[in-house]
Amino acid sequence: MPSEPQTAAPGPLRSEDERMLDRRVTILETRFDTILPLLATKTDLAELRGEFMTKLAETKAELKAEIRAESARLSRWMATMAITMVLGFGGMFVTLLTLLPR
Repeated sequence: MPSEPQTAAPGPLRSEDERMLDRRVTILETRFDTILPLLATKTDLAELRGEFMTKLAETKAELKAEIRAESARLSRWMATMAITMVLGFGGMFVTLLTLLPR
C-alpha cells in the first residue's frame, strides 16, 4: 500500500474544517493588522474635535456678521419703501384735493 505524501505540518492530523478555520483566522488577523493602524486614536479624535470647534466658532462669527449686514440692508430698504409710500399717498391726497370742486 503506497503512502500518500503528507503536506501538513508535523503534529496531530487536522481535519479539513480546522485547516479552513485556521486559514480564515489568519486572513482576519492580517486584515486587522492592516486596518488597525489606520483607525483614529483618542488623541486624534480630540485634535479633530478641537479643530472642528475652532472652525465652528469662526463660521458662527462669520454667519452672525452676515446676518447683521443683511438685517441692516433690509431695514434700510423697508424705511425707503415706507417713505416712498408716505410721499406717494401724500401726492395722491394733494392731487385729489386740488381736483375736488369747491
